[in-house]
Amino acid sequence: MKSYYETLGVSSTASKDEIKKIYRSLVMKYHPDTSNVKSKANETKFKQISEAYAVLSDDKKRRQFDLELEEFKKFGRIKRPQGGGSGRAGAHGMAYKFHVLDGIYKPKNMIIGLALGFATVATLKSALGIEEEESRMQKNKKEDGKTKLVEAWYNKQTRQWEQPAPWNEHFRKLNPPIELVDRNKVRQSTS
Repeated sequence: MKSYYETLGVSSTASKDEIKKIYRSLVMKYHPDTSNVKSKANETKFKQISEAYAVLSDDKKRRQFDLELEEFKKFGRIKRPQGGGSGRAGAHGMAYKFHVLDGIYKPKNMIIGLALGFATVATLKSALGIEEEESRMQKNKKEDGKTKLVEAWYNKQTRQWEQPAPWNEHFRKLNPPIELVDRNKVRQSTS
């Protein structure tokens, strides 16, 4: 597959004037009205030259073509726009309509992206132990919405679990460790 540069026989760094000069000489050689030899091959060559010049003489089209040519050199293919007339593929099989976001918003790509996102979140949750914490919290809930476990501290004098009471002088002096205990085992404070 020839690029437009190869069709005109110029380098990719050629100036507009160089491209114009080469184009004019090729037109004189292959144009059906000026050529001594009239053949299908000459007509095809003339069309290819005209198409190459149309792209390379227009700065915007040339930039798009250069981007696609670079992509083709890297990956061996060019992203083509979907649908009828939004892009134009030349005689060389290269589309010069370049779409950066082509294919990103297709349903198939969105489904794959969502699946990868959920897999990543699940992996991170299990690696960080977040999932275990969430399941422990779910088990702690009763059907009425209240938790089964509550924060409490063990009072050695009364031999009972009590709820923390930071306003209570005795509790502040002891500064006991607080644990999660079954709600039914905890004595409700009266003070």
